[in-house]
Amino acid sequence: MADDEGPALYEIRRHASGPCVSNYPPQQVAEAPGGSLLSLISGVSRLKQRWNEYREPRKPKRLISLFVSPSGEHVAVAVGNRITILRRKDDYREPCGIFINRSFCTFTAGAWSDYHDVLGVADDSETLYFIKSNGDEIGRIMRRNLRVPLPIISLIAPDDHDMQKSSLCGFTVVTCDGSLQHIEICQDSTASVSSTQYSNNSSTLKGQLHDIICLDYHPKLFLLAVVGRDVGGLSLSKGNSGSYLLSFWHRKATSDLEHLYSTEFKGVYSLPKGYQCHQSYPKVLISPRGTLAAALDVTGEMHIFRRDTQGLSLVNSSLGGRSEVQELLSGILDFTWWSDHVLTLAKRGGVTTMIDVKNGLRVKDSDPAYSISVLQRVQEVEGHLFLIDMTPSDNSAINREKNGSYIVEQITECNFDQFDPSRLQWSLISFSEKSIQEMYRILIFNKKYEAAMEFAHHHGLDRDEVMKSQWLHSDQGKHAIQNFLIMITDQDFVLSQCVEKVGSTEDAAKALLEHGLRLTDQYVFSKSEDGNRAIWDRRMTRLQLLQYMDRLETFMGINMGRFSVQEYVKFRDMPLNDAAVKLAESGKIGALNLLFKRHPYSLIPFMLEILSAIPETVPVQTYKQLLPGSRPPANIVLREEDWVECEKMVNFIQKLPMDDETAVKFKTEHIVKQCLAYGWLPADEILSWYKKRAIDIDSFSGQLDSCLCLVDIGRSIGINALQHFYEDISYLNQLIYTDDGDLNLSLSLVAWEDLSDYEKFKMMLRGVKVETVIERLHNKAMPFLQNRLHGAALFSEDKVESFLVRWLTEIALENKLDLCLVVIDEGCRDFGHNCFFKDEVEAVDSALQCIYRCSSTDQWSNMATILSKLPQLQ
Repeated sequence: MADDEGPALYEIRRHASGPCVSNYPPQQVAEAPGGSLLSLISGVSRLKQRWNEYREPRKPKRLISLFVSPSGEHVAVAVGNRITILRRKDDYREPCGIFINRSFCTFTAGAWSDYHDVLGVADDSETLYFIKSNGDEIGRIMRRNLRVPLPIISLIAPDDHDMQKSSLCGFTVVTCDGSLQHIEICQDSTASVSSTQYSNNSSTLKGQLHDIICLDYHPKLFLLAVVGRDVGGLSLSKGNSGSYLLSFWHRKATSDLEHLYSTEFKGVYSLPKGYQCHQSYPKVLISPRGTLAAALDVTGEMHIFRRDTQGLSLVNSSLGGRSEVQELLSGILDFTWWSDHVLTLAKRGGVTTMIDVKNGLRVKDSDPAYSISVLQRVQEVEGHLFLIDMTPSDNSAINREKNGSYIVEQITECNFDQFDPSRLQWSLISFSEKSIQEMYRILIFNKKYEAAMEFAHHHGLDRDEVMKSQWLHSDQGKHAIQNFLIMITDQDFVLSQCVEKVGSTEDAAKALLEHGLRLTDQYVFSKSEDGNRAIWDRRMTRLQLLQYMDRLETFMGINMGRFSVQEYVKFRDMPLNDAAVKLAESGKIGALNLLFKRHPYSLIPFMLEILSAIPETVPVQTYKQLLPGSRPPANIVLREEDWVECEKMVNFIQKLPMDDETAVKFKTEHIVKQCLAYGWLPADEILSWYKKRAIDIDSFSGQLDSCLCLVDIGRSIGINALQHFYEDISYLNQLIYTDDGDLNLSLSLVAWEDLSDYEKFKMMLRGVKVETVIERLHNKAMPFLQNRLHGAALFSEDKVESFLVRWLTEIALENKLDLCLVVIDEGCRDFGHNCFFKDEVEAVDSALQCIYRCSSTDQWSNMATILSKLPQLQ
């Protein structure tokens, strides 16, 4: 933490919480009068205890303790006989270990070995426990096994000196007579314990101090601060107050202690007989950098000392006699150092405050309030402390102060047995120092926008960050635009939001796009362009906003006014041809038609692919307006061109390395129109598409009339090359749907197209009889033949025979001279108007071939009749 004066900035975080154990401690049961011998002995013991209390008042018992590892990796919360171990990995939210003391004793002292992840604690029966971070006990030392069976004042965790001497987990135990005993414990399953007592010489506490009350060890500076009475002070009265010494010691590499200096001060460190006021737990702490020390007595009075090369001096007097300072330094339940010159105080009224020792002023205008606080800092880090907040679960045994905060009285031995901890709930809270920027971000992250705005104003910070967060956590609607977005000065952020965000309604989405368009109006082209890339980027943003606006209007149209954020977001960045294909596949012809009208230039290159996606069962008449003709549509109407959709912008875009997926976001219809060398689809591709589409319709739906309709529409809009294909389909349609029961034909269009013209001619005469052949020839076969003769000459210079002559000779081989007779008779009646034969020579030649090819011996009459029908050649 910096040494400059100013308000302390910190983040308050809540971590794990839990109830106190309901079965701790066992309630005492009052005995009936009379009693037994055991009750008599118990009474004598209580009398002896009372006499000892009278001679030497007791220190307050501690229900709650907090043990923080030097690095802050682990935190142990000791409430009653239960220790809950938490770890930094999950922000101290879930226990990684729980230890329960079955003897129902509270824990009075403890320390963490970060190197071994082991917690050493002592309870009020002077039993030592060594616990892993997962809650497993790896060792225990009873009071009777300690070489100095006196009350344990503190445990000192191993420092660098200790690590160099042994790989075992070791702790130094300090007892109230000043004895130091080093205990090492093995972490394996055997849990062997060994202890070593330091030499009893002038370099130890023992013999220098009497009745050590509390101490603190600074591992980085190897300093030990001790509050106690000197040996010469034994003659002082054993009242409730007296002279105490604060002495500083330096720990050498040999683990011996070197006395540095001491100072005498007045305080109350044991409970007077019958003392009923609020009591605090005695405590002394060295400041993080070792320049100061603070001591707290049982009445809540604090003494602050400054340490320098000349010794110790009391700071309290240098702060002056101001009543507010005296008030701050009294009525304290617990404390710890926030920084080297700032103390954090937990007051009895429930307020946790910070005081700057240099001037006696509070460093925070407003202080958080908690019911009862136990404070402990992270030793290796300034500006990071933990606090245990104990809140009652009911209103019994609770005093309400004037400020309305709760306070739970410290439990002393006189009422400890009657106290029920199940009435309390504990919570772990941390205070972490933050920089101005970090604190600003935290306020914004926690959505404390009013406080963040005040904080920004006070520290001269950019208030955009508050507005940005409010905007991002809003519905991005019209009101949010007016209240937050337009207030943000960061135009890059605003434009990015106009592009990226979509309101929950059509109006909100449109308003956001319109706001972005208004902002980009200022980047209109000028005569003196300086080539500033940032300006070109804003123009690109405008193009994207225009594209999204166009897509929004199209989306609402194809969805008949229904708006969906998720669907619109997908649609606006989707290639339009993909969207068109999906509409075509679903048979949404109306929506597809609208898409083509609004985005013709984007869709024309994919037109045939899109139309092919329409299900073959959909009637052709429903999408005839989409079918391609010989020329592009003449009635293309687009919205009014924007200033940014000009040739300069087109040239700029064409120079950019941009894939198709990115280009979709910027290429509006006006840009596409200018980027493409606009032409129409090639005629051969259109022709092939019509033919393939007709075949597909017939193959998948069997609707030959739809095929005929499709090709007919194609002819009507200029695809003249479809005429021959149209006639082929017409002939097949006539054959399949004829009233002639003799035909009974089932043939697909693709099979029909695979037939030669002669095979199609034969197919038209399939199954004819003498009674129907002439009608079939006049109605179907001969028109087909004449059509083919008109379209392409069937007779070469070698005078290849006609389809009819060929067919007659083939049926003559089948001995069907009766059919030949009828056809020849009809063909020879009027050569001028009858188109059966080319001329008389062809008729005679055809008749003779029929007669010669017939092998039946019973056809003489038909042969004679055929000959009689032939014309007389000159």
